[in-house]
Amino acid sequence: MKIGMFINYYTPSKGGMETSVINLCKGLEKAGHKTFVFAPEYPNYKDESKNVFRYKSFRFNYGGYFYVIPLPFFSKAREAVEKLNLDIIHSHQPYSLGNEALKFSKKLNIPLVFTYHIKYEDYNHYVPLVPESTSRKYIRKITTKYSNQCDNIIVPSTAIKKLLIDHEIKAPINIIPSGININNFQNDTGKKVEIRKKYQIEPDEILLITACRLTEEKNLGFLIRSFAKIVSKEKNVKFMMVGDGAVRKDLEKMAKEFEIKDKMIFTGLVDRTSIVDLYQASDIFVFASLTETQGLVAVEAMAAGDPVVAVKASGIEDIVKNGEDGFLTSESENEFCESVLKIVNDKELREKMSSNAKVNSRKFEIAPWAKKVVELYESLM
Repeated sequence: MKIGMFINYYTPSKGGMETSVINLCKGLEKAGHKTFVFAPEYPNYKDESKNVFRYKSFRFNYGGYFYVIPLPFFSKAREAVEKLNLDIIHSHQPYSLGNEALKFSKKLNIPLVFTYHIKYEDYNHYVPLVPESTSRKYIRKITTKYSNQCDNIIVPSTAIKKLLIDHEIKAPINIIPSGININNFQNDTGKKVEIRKKYQIEPDEILLITACRLTEEKNLGFLIRSFAKIVSKEKNVKFMMVGDGAVRKDLEKMAKEFEIKDKMIFTGLVDRTSIVDLYQASDIFVFASLTETQGLVAVEAMAAGDPVVAVKASGIEDIVKNGEDGFLTSESENEFCESVLKIVNDKELREKMSSNAKVNSRKFEIAPWAKKVVELYESLM
């Protein structure tokens, strides 16, 4: 089977959506299928794979962080779509290259699958000069219209399926959680001591970690405020934020204002190998985003043995088993703080949750995920 993946963000970008597509392609290839990725060009970046086709793109700066926007009308990648004899087109956004996927699905008369990766209306702050209520309504309208033109929609959880039904999306919806290569995170890299020394973390200090784009929708201010409360009650902790983005300077300023700057580490962007080292050198993963449909970074951290403390939201509640491999809290800084401190101050609980996290992460293996996706493709063909 030949599958065409259309995505607006891809390597060298390092977000959860990009990781999901990379992992799915690996799973499909291992199962004997061929995948072809259609994504925007990035300056000074060349692909090793010949199965990645790049659309011309426009690069722009948003809050000190660079993004790219594909320009379909100026790209030769379009020619490749028609020559590959694709069996399935799989879209990962409802706009830009998502519209390319829809167009070619109709033109070539082949099924279109759409994975609903994020709650798009929660990203309305990227629409400038428009009132929030108006932009949210507009985003919901275009995502609903797009979804209803697809042959099938993949969502990672029951909560997201219900959300789409509430939005009057009529297309068939399949619940298929994304997966990761668990072994990559569980095989000991042996760099824990080296990493902690590099970032000046004492052997007995408890290291909290989060990993994501440092952007408004990730609710990172909540984490810093919560961490300030944690530090006021327990000094033997540090907090590492892995990633970069438009709000990094604001977060660094917050850390200074709360007088916890010496307790915080901002790593900037790191490669996939390094993130494994950082997870394994950490003790607790913290997560506060309310916009995710799944939250694969939490699965990665769990695979590496980090218990998770997260604000309960539709993307994370199907991953973390409350009280078993972490805690789910309301969006209350005090509750979040107390949940983290329970793990920080109880070594036996921390070790038990770490062990459970490793075991529970196994349900997010790539192979069974890819198998379910293939079964869906075949049913549409």
